[in-house]
Amino acid sequence: MGYSKYIRCNIKRYIFPSLVTALGVGLLFAACQDSSPRLPDAKGTPSELLVVVPGALVDTDLADTLQTITDCDAPGLGSSERIFRTMTIGQRGYEKMYRLMHSQLHVELDPSQRQPVLGVARDVNARPQLQLVVRAATSADLRNFLSSNRERIQHLILDFQLDRQAMMLQHKHSMKVDKELRRLGYIVSMPVDMQSTKRGRDFLWGSSNRGGDKDINFLFYTLPWTGQDIRNVENYVQWRDSVLRRNVPGAQEGQWMQTTRADDGNPVVWPMLRRTDEGDLVEVRGLWDMHGGFMGGPFVARVHIDTTERKIVVGEGFVFSPNTPKRDLLRSLEAGLRTLRKTSLQGS
Repeated sequence: MGYSKYIRCNIKRYIFPSLVTALGVGLLFAACQDSSPRLPDAKGTPSELLVVVPGALVDTDLADTLQTITDCDAPGLGSSERIFRTMTIGQRGYEKMYRLMHSQLHVELDPSQRQPVLGVARDVNARPQLQLVVRAATSADLRNFLSSNRERIQHLILDFQLDRQAMMLQHKHSMKVDKELRRLGYIVSMPVDMQSTKRGRDFLWGSSNRGGDKDINFLFYTLPWTGQDIRNVENYVQWRDSVLRRNVPGAQEGQWMQTTRADDGNPVVWPMLRRTDEGDLVEVRGLWDMHGGFMGGPFVARVHIDTTERKIVVGEGFVFSPNTPKRDLLRSLEAGLRTLRKTSLQGS
């Protein structure tokens, strides 16, 4: 079975190498400012994005093109929520009030520009902060360039926002979940309101235990690795459902958590291969439901192989929030998954 494609946003690429390779375009600049404590803290809610557009282009076709980047649905939620919480302003308003926003996309016209370019800068006016600048000679060049690089721009912003949240979680997180996971040889920084835990064999479940809206959960488990391909969807779903059936029961007899399947029987998952400093991993977005029950929601997981101990290592976050938005809840868990490490790597 091949990989499914992300819905709505049409995110079709499954391998995302290093930043420079992923851009594949001319870099206007790649500035990383001195991490001086004199820089103020960046402002904005976790999924917020500021778009700065020349006043003359605000009510043109360029605005429609920008919306395909900033206002499409976030992938993997099972419901319609925008990928970002977007605010669009002109340059004058930016200079007055919004220089400290953490995520910024600037669109600029420059008649001397021979070809469109994408610039990436960090920590210019605040910390941590990302500024993307797309510059071209004409509005038509801007539209074409933005359309061609839509997915790359989205991923640059999302990765920055998740890394920012992960950094914040490392300063304030659930000590209970971290303490329990250390007994299994790993550490993680999950949201602080996750205060309930359940341990099993090579398994940990951390939960906010709200039992209703805005319930967030973390799962960790390891499995023996005997050469299986972790990129294979059927393998992954079989492992996942087996572990969940043993460890995540429902409220009544005969209920357990499982991966949702579509009408054709295929699992509702969207895997993607990622390359990180620690090596390749498979990131999986998908939907879960309760066998024999009516609960369900989105999940995100990170799967990699510990070749030293010959283990498949899985960290997962899932949300149960039927009556409230899920995007930011799931992203708080996704950010936490980025902090998952073996204790030996941290000198613990």
